[in-house]
Amino acid sequence: MAKGQVLIEAVIGLTLMLLVVLMLQQQLMPAAHNNEAALTAQRHAIWARTADPEVTQTTDDYPSARASGRVLSSLSNLVELDFDTNNLRTSVAADEQTEAADYPMARITDAWSPTRAEQLQSRPALFVLNSLLSNRVVTVVQDGLGWLPIAKELASDSLIFGHVDADVVPERALTQIPYR
Repeated sequence: MAKGQVLIEAVIGLTLMLLVVLMLQQQLMPAAHNNEAALTAQRHAIWARTADPEVTQTTDDYPSARASGRVLSSLSNLVELDFDTNNLRTSVAADEQTEAADYPMARITDAWSPTRAEQLQSRPALFVLNSLLSNRVVTVVQDGLGWLPIAKELASDSLIFGHVDADVVPERALTQIPYR
């Protein structure tokens, strides 16, 4: 072998590889930007405050929802519940964005959070058994017993059956527009 032949072959080989990479760069860079845009769009769609039916779909077809749905349906026979188990949001690729299908995403939304201030008291009160005693008849009996000097704590303004104090719930628990 002649002196420097390896160096010349290496330079020619690296030059050819550099030319191939530079020619492919015109194709690779736009594709990389398109993939990044598709990923960002899917993330935005799955984390949006309101669900867009063209981009996401909501389902209750997962094991935890089926199990909690059975429990909640039997509980709703006893008390009036409005806890939604249809809260698994998955991304759907749009027809014109076929590259978005490369990034399927899913998120379980918080469909149980209160949306109004009165729900901070009404929802937990459904699960307090002695809230059934907060009726007019029991209140009259309590007020009657509350007149006795030794039973002032039994008066209806002192012993409130089924009372739920919403002020002990952190303020951030009440969301104006919940993630759904």
